[in-house]
Amino acid sequence: MPEMQCLEKEMKADLQETFCFRPFTLQEKELVESYTKPWHLGCSDLSFANMFIWGADGKMEFAEKNSCLYVKLDFAGVPLFFWAPIPKYGVRVDYRKAVYDAVDYMKAAGVEPTFRSVWTPFRDKMLEACPEMFSMPADIAWDYVYERESLATLRGKKLHGKRNHINKFLANYPDYEYRKLEPALVGDCLKLYDKWMAEREDASELADEKKSVALALGNMDALGLTGGTIFVDGKLRAFTVGERLQDDTQLVHIEKADTEIDGLFPMINQQYVLHECEDVLYINREEDMGHAGMRKAKRSYYPAFMVEKHLLSLRDLTNVKGLWGKEEEEE
Repeated sequence: MPEMQCLEKEMKADLQETFCFRPFTLQEKELVESYTKPWHLGCSDLSFANMFIWGADGKMEFAEKNSCLYVKLDFAGVPLFFWAPIPKYGVRVDYRKAVYDAVDYMKAAGVEPTFRSVWTPFRDKMLEACPEMFSMPADIAWDYVYERESLATLRGKKLHGKRNHINKFLANYPDYEYRKLEPALVGDCLKLYDKWMAEREDASELADEKKSVALALGNMDALGLTGGTIFVDGKLRAFTVGERLQDDTQLVHIEKADTEIDGLFPMINQQYVLHECEDVLYINREEDMGHAGMRKAKRSYYPAFMVEKHLLSLRDLTNVKGLWGKEEEEE
C-alpha cells in the first residue's frame, strides 16, 4: 500500500512537471501578447496588464506547451482552475489534446477540472474539439461594454440620473480640475485608496486589491496604461486607470473616488472618457464579479453589449453549490 501511494504521488508530480508555470512579469509581456493579441481581444481577462496586476503572488501563472498558452488561476475561496488554452494564432494544434493536458493537470492537483471565464470564441473552439464537455454561462464574469459616446455625453432619459449627479457636483465644486495621471501623482492615488478602503466594512479582504492597484500605478508606462484624476480644493479626490484593449475599445481597470463627494464617481468616469478615450467607439468596464452593488452600478449605465464568458467542465455543474466561492454567497 505505501508503495502504491508513493507511485501515485510520483505520477502526479511527473504530470505537473509537464507544465512549467511561471508568474506574469514585465519581461514576459511580449511573449504572452504574442499568443493573446492576434486573437483581436474582446475579453478583458486576456489583457496582459490584467494578468500582471491581478495575478500577483502566484494567483495567476502561465505556461507554454505545444504552441498553446495556458493560464492557471489559484484564488482564495475557489479551487484551482484554468482558462481556455490559447493556441498560437495561425498554428495548427491538437486542441483536444491541449484541453485534456489541462484536465489531467487539474485532476493530478486533486481538483474538479474546470475552465472558467472562457470567452465565447474559445468556448466554441473547446466544444468543437471536446463535444462531450458541458458549458454554462458565467455571467458574474461578463464584461460590460458601453458606447463611448453614451458615457461621454450621458444623453437620453435613461441617463438622466447620471447627469443630475454630475450637475450637482459641478454646482458644489465649480473649480474642480481634471489632470492626467502622471507618476508624481501615484502617492496621492494610494492615499486616496487607503481612505476609500478604510471606509469599507470588508477592508480586511482588500489587501490583495491594494497590491494590484499599486502594481498598476507603479508600472503604467511599461504596461501601456493611461490614467486620469480629479482634484477638488487642491486635493486628489478620484482616479482611474485603463488601457487600449483594441483599436476601437478602451478597457478600464481601476476607478476610485472619495465617497463623501456626491457625483464624483460619474464625474471621473465621464472625464476619463472625454480626455483619454477620444478615438474609440467602446469602453469595456470589466465584470461585476457577482457583487450586487457593482452589478447595479454597471447596469445603471446601460451597456451596449456584454462580452460573454462561460464555465466548461466534464460534468454538469449547474446545480453544484459553492461553485463560485465567495461571490456566490454575496449574490
